[in-house]
Order: sequence, then structure tokens, then C-alpha cells
Amino acid sequence: KNVVHPTVTMVTTSNKPVDPPDMEVSQRKHPSSGSSAGHASDNRRSKDHHNSPRDPHRHHHHSRSRDHTAETKAKSSGNTTEKSSNDPLRRGLRIFIGTANLGNAAIDPSSLSSWLPSHGRVRHVLHADISSSDDNGDDDKNNVKRGGKSKRIDDAIDSHGKLEVIVIGTQESLPGNRPAVTSGITSFMTGATTASSTKRQQQQQQPQQPPDSTFQNVFGTLGKPVDDLVHSLGKPADEYFDSLLSKTGDLLVASSKNSDLPLLSGHTKQLRTSIRHHLGDDYQTVVEFQRGEMMLFVFLRKDLLPASRVESIHAENTGLGGILANKGGIAAVLTVASTKLYFLTVHLQPHEGRANFDKRNADVEEILAGTGGDPSVMAHHAFVFGDLNYRVAFPTSTRGIAPTKEESWAVCANLIRRKDWKGLRESDELEKALREKKILCGFRTPMCKFCPTFKLERRSGFHYDKKRTPSYTDRILWKSMQQNRSIEPLIYEPISSFATSDHKPMRGLFFLPERQPLNLHRDEKRMLQLTFKKLKCKSLVPTPDLFQSDLDTFLQIYCEPQSLLSQPKPSSKLPKPPKTKTIQTSDRPSWPNEVHKLIINVFSDEDLAGSRLFVKSVLESKVLGNATIGIAMVDLEDLVRKSLNASEWEEEGVETVFFRNGKEVGKCFFDLLATWLVET
Repeated sequence: KNVVHPTVTMVTTSNKPVDPPDMEVSQRKHPSSGSSAGHASDNRRSKDHHNSPRDPHRHHHHSRSRDHTAETKAKSSGNTTEKSSNDPLRRGLRIFIGTANLGNAAIDPSSLSSWLPSHGRVRHVLHADISSSDDNGDDDKNNVKRGGKSKRIDDAIDSHGKLEVIVIGTQESLPGNRPAVTSGITSFMTGATTASSTKRQQQQQQPQQPPDSTFQNVFGTLGKPVDDLVHSLGKPADEYFDSLLSKTGDLLVASSKNSDLPLLSGHTKQLRTSIRHHLGDDYQTVVEFQRGEMMLFVFLRKDLLPASRVESIHAENTGLGGILANKGGIAAVLTVASTKLYFLTVHLQPHEGRANFDKRNADVEEILAGTGGDPSVMAHHAFVFGDLNYRVAFPTSTRGIAPTKEESWAVCANLIRRKDWKGLRESDELEKALREKKILCGFRTPMCKFCPTFKLERRSGFHYDKKRTPSYTDRILWKSMQQNRSIEPLIYEPISSFATSDHKPMRGLFFLPERQPLNLHRDEKRMLQLTFKKLKCKSLVPTPDLFQSDLDTFLQIYCEPQSLLSQPKPSSKLPKPPKTKTIQTSDRPSWPNEVHKLIINVFSDEDLAGSRLFVKSVLESKVLGNATIGIAMVDLEDLVRKSLNASEWEEEGVETVFFRNGKEVGKCFFDLLATWLVET
């Protein structure tokens, strides 16, 4: 089958096109474990049952067992991604992530069809006609490999099935709006939810009701530039927004999954209708949320609905003054079977320069703080995607002189012409931020082996505009917090034929293997006692408003779900989580003589699925109140798996990381002893 290469043009004063780099690059998974990406089950017959969390930053030292069978069991609890001779197709979730900055323009049907999988078919993504690109960079663990033109990831995925999860995030989603800041602070969603937060206040969910005239007035402000509003209202913008928030806040409409309530405007309703029609009737919208110009959609295949629920949806604005909703993020947490999935779509600070780079980093931290906290704690697997706006920024010269815009554009154009993706990566701000752990610690993103996705002319192909240095602004990142299950990236690519925006949208296909069951039975009635010894912390980082001398710290240890905690008596309340003594004015507190215990009920596989242990470092203050420094996660299910066939199992020097809003804020060390108890 012939492949038509898209026209790729650099817009120059001479209007001469450069050589066309092949942009629609299929990228295959190259697992760090050395195994190839595997099969997923036939969607028409299988259901998803999985789970088990993981802390990728935890390392174990001097591990030993007090029963020789523990070693045998450790070998049997290996990675679930291995193929079975009896079941050549690996079971799991196939997750599609799509993100697009729509440039405040309506999507034409051809662009939409090229971006999203028709009726959720896997083969629409796996078998799309592509042009292959030469690889001028060394492979590493973040690369997603490319395959041939007919099938791009070996035979690992059943291309005749349908995707289980489809997630779509859009930015600048209001056609006709000028690309200035907009004033709307509104939200819309369907499906179960808890709350939505703003920088000024957090509103409680309101009962389902039709929008009244007050809300209609709010809708009317959507898409209007701030200067127009100020002129019409005759009051300062800040005063207007204070009044707006105090009267209405967010509109949060909770409805049944089958409801079909109108969106905020005809344009966004048309976008929703087009997406639903394209995906087909096999999918149910479980999240549909709009905050200003940003939108988040989550669709589940209908056979997964009985085992799924929406845990929470939050949003945070980072536009002008932290009020305007043209920038910010929307986060949703879903449980599918016993696996918690976290999805965050963002639109960060634009433009080039060091100050804007720092503002983007600060925006990420602010969005995480305003949408519920660190993804490492909120879910087992997390995705962050959107118009992150990180740019290709070339270093200064040996004399400390920064390149001009014209020079940066020319260097970038030359790298693209030579398909030097590694050279572009070295100057990618997002790679720099991840490498220096300024944002989203532990998250990964594939190497971009394609041309930058911004800034382009609004037509098919890659025709760059000289107003901005071509950059990889549109990205998808992921992180797994499980020991025996990890997200496997399969496809990661831009859509060159998307013609209605100055960005090219991105799409990614990811595989999450099915959880390996523990094969426990409720009639066993066993309990596992976990003993924590020699607890200590290092390099604790206080919140920005505190000094290092203010660190009076204690630790709390608890599990999720709390129902796993053993009760002294059937009618008694759940025991309080263990708590250490407070250590004053130290970023390296230790408790060498303290011993803390938790007793966990291990009655059934279903009870333990997705279970986790948390160690929280808490700043004690009698004046300001206690505040969380950071939270570290330990995979409880994995601990049970390791100790199943041993009467006692011990691990010395367990190391885990405290996270706060995407940053590492210290480390925790302890010895852990697991002892099986017999229920009397």
C-alpha cells in the first residue's frame, strides 16, 4: 500500500521548502525489562481484573527470609507481563490518550478522524498508514520503538478489539475566541464526582438542576476578553472576579451516566457530539468537564462500567492572578476494577525565556496542589498530558550570550531537516525539568522522534511559522506506582494531517497488564503483622512558607483501604494509625528505638487488590496547625505476595521517597518485619 508523505515546509523569507521529515512516527515499546510488549485480551469477551501498587523509587537492601520457601515464592511472584503458553494474548487495559490545543477553532471532520480512533478500534491506531523515520539518536528506556507500515508493535495487541479506556484533553477549546485571556470560571461534568477546586475557594457539589439566569450570565462571559468585560462592567477585573466567585463559583452538575445535559455553548456541545459520534455507542462518557478553555473527557467501554467509578474531579486555574481559566489543569481519578487511574490535562504558561520556563514549573506544582495532591499518592498509575508549552531552548554561547530568535529558529530548522531528534531533545525544556526533578518526579515521556508540534500554519503537514522556535509543546507523560505492573507505552505520535490549529495534536496508546491474583480465600482468616523499626528521614524540605528551623516532625503510618486494619473486637472502632514522637528542628529526624506495628487482615484477594501503605511526614505546629511535608508509598499487596509462604519475612534498609505536588521532598528509611498470625 502506497504511503503518501505529508508536505513539510519551513516558512522562510525565501519561501523555499526544506526536506520533508517524516512526521507520523509509529513508536514501539522497548521495555526496560527486556520483554516485548504483549497481547491484550479480546475486548468482546474479557473483563478487566487487576491491581497492585508500586513505588518505583523504593530500593531494598539486605533482604532475607526466615523460611526457605520465601525464596521460592519470590521467584513465583514475577512480572505479570510474561506470556502464558496457554493464553497467547495478554490481558489488560489498553488506554488511549489524546491531547490537542484546538487553537480556538472548530475541528473539521477529517482532522478529528485522523486523531481519534474510529469506534475505539485498536487497529485504527496500530495499522494507520505511516511514514517511517530514521533514528539518529541512541535508544534508551524512554524510547517507544517504531515498527513497519502495516503493523507497528509486533503482534502484541489484538487489533480486532476495542480500546478499554479513551481519554481526551483539549485546550483553547472555544471557537471564535481571540487568543487573549478569557474570563470564564466555569465547569461541567457528567458522572460521579466529589468536588472542584479553584484558587480562591473550593465549592461543594451542587444538586442536579437546570442552569438559572445567574449561570446563564456566567456563560455569557465565556470567550470574552478581559478588557471588553472591564469596559462593559465599569469596574476593575479583579473586583469583578471576586464578585463573580462569591456569587456563583463553579457550576458543577452531577447527573446519571445516561443523561445528556447541554454544555456551556453551542461550540463545545458540537465538539462533544462529534467526539461521541466518532467513538460510537460502545463507550460511555464517565467524565465530561470544562474549565474555561480547557476540557477533559473520559470514556469507558460499557462492559467495564459495573466495575468502575469516578472517585474525584478537581480543577485549578493558573491564569492571570490565579483566577482566569485560560490556563490551569483538570484532574480526574477513576477506579477500574481495583486499579486507580489518574488523568491530568494541563495548559501551562506560554512563550520562551527562562522566566516563562520557571513559571511553567511553578504552574505544575500549583495545579497538583489545587487538584488533590501528588499523583503518586492518589492513584496506582498516572497520566499527565496537554499543552505543557515547554520549548526548545538552545544554550548560551561560551561568552554567555543567548541566541536571538532568528538564530534559534535557524538552528532548530537545521536539526529538523537532518532529523536530529537527539539534538532537539538535548535542548528540550521538559526533558531538562524532568532530569533536574523540578516537576513530576518519576514521570516518563517517550523520546520525540518527530518534528516539533508548534508553531505551525493551520493546514495539513508541518509548515512552521517563524514567530516561534519550533517546539514540542504538546506532550504525554506517565508514571506507575506498582511493583509488578507497569504502564507500557506502545504508540506515541503527532497527527500531521490535523489542519485547523497551529498545534499538531498528540496521541498515545498504552497497555496496562492485568493484575496477577494472590489466590487467597476468605476462609483462611489470616492476619499479617507489619513491624516498622529504625525509622529515619533525610533531606526533608519544608513548605515554602517555612524555614528549615521550623521542622518539628513526626511520622504517621497508615494503609489504604483502612478496612484492612485488624480490629481488637468486631464492634470496636478502627485502631488509630501508628505515630512517632516529634523530633524538633531537624531535617534528618530519626527514631532508632521506636517500634510501630500494623496488623492487616489477609482474608481474600479482592480485599488486598490495590492495597497500599503510606508513611506521612508531618510538620507539627501549635500555632499554624499541622501540615504535611510529604507522603511516601509502599506496595502492601507486593509485601503480602513476597511473604505468603514464609512464617516471617524481613527487609532491612527499605528506602522510599516523600512526594509533595510532584517533587521529592525527602526520603524515609526503615526495617520491616512481616509476621503471619493465626486468628483465634
